[in-house]
Amino acid sequence: MVIADMIHSCSNANVAEAAVCCIGGEFAERVNSVARKNGVNAGRFVSIVMRDFAHRASNETLTGLSRKIAGADQPLLRGLVHVLEPALAEGALFFDDEDSAFGHGALRGATHRETLARLH
Repeated sequence: MVIADMIHSCSNANVAEAAVCCIGGEFAERVNSVARKNGVNAGRFVSIVMRDFAHRASNETLTGLSRKIAGADQPLLRGLVHVLEPALAEGALFFDDEDSAFGHGALRGATHRETLARLH
């Protein structure tokens, strides 16, 4: 349920940006840097990565993430860090075409609704 909440909340660019600000420090600087390289703000970058994660994450990935955030004081923020780290490490590049057939800039995969259904 926490992962579903994280995906739902951080798929919104404003919420995602606030979450990155809450984490702060070097992590927030890295997010902002990669976002700028992609021509978007941090919130938009995080929301795109989060939606892509929702589309592509396997059941094993979701279970692993659930284990990593279990018992955390702030599981949503810890989960967000775990989801974003690969994108930051790889210098994620993506398209951001809100007018595209995909409607949100994330890459193709399973639907967001299907991923959230697996989480409940």
